[in-house]
Amino acid sequence: MAKWGEGDPRWIVEERADATNVNNWHWSEKNATPWSLNRLRELLTGFSAEDGPIVITIDEVKKIDGEATANNRKAKLIFLFEWVIEGTFIARVSGSEDEYKGKFDIPNLSDENEASEVDLNTSLDGNGPMSHQIRQVLNKSFVSKIQDVLGIYIRELKEEFSKGLILPTDKVKPQVVTKGKTTTVDKRQFQNTVIAEKDASTSGNEVFSTKEVTISDTFKATPDRVFEAITEIQFVRGWTNGSIQEWNCKEGGSFALFGNNVTGTFEKIEPNKEIVMKWRLKKYPNNHHATIHITLNDNGSGTDIKFIAKEVPTHLAEETQNGLDRYYLASISRTFGFSQRI
Repeated sequence: MAKWGEGDPRWIVEERADATNVNNWHWSEKNATPWSLNRLRELLTGFSAEDGPIVITIDEVKKIDGEATANNRKAKLIFLFEWVIEGTFIARVSGSEDEYKGKFDIPNLSDENEASEVDLNTSLDGNGPMSHQIRQVLNKSFVSKIQDVLGIYIRELKEEFSKGLILPTDKVKPQVVTKGKTTTVDKRQFQNTVIAEKDASTSGNEVFSTKEVTISDTFKATPDRVFEAITEIQFVRGWTNGSIQEWNCKEGGSFALFGNNVTGTFEKIEPNKEIVMKWRLKKYPNNHHATIHITLNDNGSGTDIKFIAKEVPTHLAEETQNGLDRYYLASISRTFGFSQRI
């Protein structure tokens, strides 16, 4: 028993910098939308790209629609952003007083794409003696330089909104660096993980443990409609945002999605009931595949859908589970309006 006026050390609450979110465990979020709107407009307005005698200048940024957030969960940083940008440009040719006007749009500046993968669509108004050459510049160097500018936005977003998002803990923990990557994690770790692996012939066999992960949901659609959505290429193209490199949906057929970062083969297909796949995330150890069972069950008012992933590398189990939930279940539900979640 502590003496009067003295605190029992077992009951004294320490002063901690992260007291409102101990060890950064809970989800916290910063709104990066206002900053992003200003920064994107600053970077693009008046931007010029020069290629030989041709100079193309962004005349006006007419539309920037979207949002951006920076999030912390379990001391991991997750940056979510999605923008659609539209504007106009003027092209001039050295030695000529002619001006060529046109429009551009950027439909997919998002955390799902690297800057080099962002699309830029352009259209040139009318024709002139240099129209062909200007279109060539638009399709090559102008696109490349705009992608570089968008890369600056992405880098600065992460630098600006990393500050103060992860609070210092009571003890300084050593930084963990895996295969040369930073500890900053964003959504692209599931879809487009870039890893520096040694060649299998020189790296030897990697020893690792595996486990099983499960995700499930209930869709307000019949099993045949859900089966159609997850197997027929025209529908798969919708929930993958068009990121299909290969899709041969038959037993023994191969698939590759999300920039070849998800690959595998179909082992068993029972229409409207079950699909079994050998499934591999690019980040998995060399030549290793998980086995995923997708089952569909008619519950009378909709379909219970379940993913059971077996032989998932333990150190990538959480990432696999989160990715399957977000890029399969949630994306399918959102794309086709299947969700029953309130």
